[in-house]
Parts: sequence; structure tokens; C-alpha cells
Amino acid sequence: MFKAALLGKDISYTRSPAVHKAIADALGIDIEFDVLDVQYGRLGEAVRTLLHDYDGFFVTKPYKSEIKRFFDCDEQSVNLVRCSNKTAYNTDGIGFVRALDRNFVDWRSSVQSALVLGTGGAAHAVVNALTASGKKVYVLGRSNINAARLVAKYGGAELYANQQAELIVNCTPLGTNGEDALAAFCVLPSFDFAFDLVYSAATPFLRRNRNGGAQVADGGDMLIYQAIEGDRILLNGTFDVENIYEHVAFRVKANGCLGG
Repeated sequence: MFKAALLGKDISYTRSPAVHKAIADALGIDIEFDVLDVQYGRLGEAVRTLLHDYDGFFVTKPYKSEIKRFFDCDEQSVNLVRCSNKTAYNTDGIGFVRALDRNFVDWRSSVQSALVLGTGGAAHAVVNALTASGKKVYVLGRSNINAARLVAKYGGAELYANQQAELIVNCTPLGTNGEDALAAFCVLPSFDFAFDLVYSAATPFLRRNRNGGAQVADGGDMLIYQAIEGDRILLNGTFDVENIYEHVAFRVKANGCLGG
């Protein structure tokens, strides 16, 4: 039995267990996948438990940056830990790019610049992935200090000041409970592509961008792709990613586990 978990705070909505169980089914293995909803001040205790009792664990909000202090790693944010050797990784970036490729087939040639909303761990992974793909990236956060710190880490990124961009990415949790990320950041929906890391096609962010003429996609495919990459690392395996994706997407979407 392979044991994995998701570590975060206020994450009762997560669909990660269904996704990882579908991946395990596609691979023909047994998995126990737990969710650890950990409050502030209990992170160290939770990490010690996970390292002792599990093969690996995934990390989500709000701990992707904070958890780095427990591990020697070069990542700006961490969403995966292999417990056997206490090695930390980030699979959000590769999951994000694969989701863009699936949903926006011509984004690589059509997008010259992108606006990223948010400055948390997921935003770090997205900015890194976009700048590595040769795109100019603008960052808009609720904290100017955090936004400045983020752009300072990546060449090709700068603070947003109403520059034109073809792609907008919501890296905040706004939308999980019906909030409007565009309204929160005072941004008008004038983009060709809009991607919401929240995995629901019904967020106001996506609806308003769609009405503005953009192609839109939610975070469901990113969730699947980053999970596949994470399980590949934990299992030290070689996967046919797209075959696994098709199996997982059919299972979790058909069962209503994802909004996309």
C-alpha cells in the first residue's frame, strides 16, 4: 500500500484524493491518500508525522512557501515532498504548462505576455513556468511588497501597471467561494486567454473573461497533470502522461469531482 497525503489549511473542498486514486487505478497500484487540514502553528508537528508515516505528501495553500524551511531545496515554492530522502519538489509549473497546451493549443505562439494575479506559492510556479517559456510576465498582488519580491526572483517579470497582455492567470483562491478575482484586483476582462487555478468552470473570473471574448480554462487539468507528475516522482516511475491523463480525467470529471 502506497501512502500519500495533501497538507494544507481550510482545504475541505479538495478533489486531490479522487485524482490520486484514479491515477493509482490507472497504474494498477493501491494507494491510501489522506487530507491533513492543519492550522497555523501546527505545521512542524504535521511535517514530522508525514515524514514518519507516509511515502510522500503534496502541499497546498497556504504552506507552499513556508514549508521550505523544513527542507534543503532550491524551489521558491514546494508542493511535493518525497519522505524517504526528505526531498522537496514543485510540480505545479509542469502541470500548469501541460494544462495550457491542452486547453489553448496555440498559446505558445499567440501569447507574448501574461498577467498573473497573486503572489503565493502557486503564483511563483506559474511565473517561473511562463518566464521559462519566453513570455513577459506582469504580476499584480494585494501586497505590493510581496509582488515586488516575486518579480525580483524571475527575469522577464515585472510589476503590473496596466500593460497589455494576452493571457491572464488567477493564482489566488478567489473564486473558490464565488468571489470575483477581477473585481478584487480592479482588472477589466480584455484578454485572449484566461486561466483560473481554481478548479471550477463557474467562477466569476472565468465567466467575465468568457463574456469578454477570451478562451477560458479552469484549474482541473492542472490539478490532474501536477498530480501525475508528483506520483511519477514519488513512485520513481516512467508514465505515459497523456494516457494516464485520459483515464483520470474521464474518471474524476464523469463523477463530478471537478468542475471543468
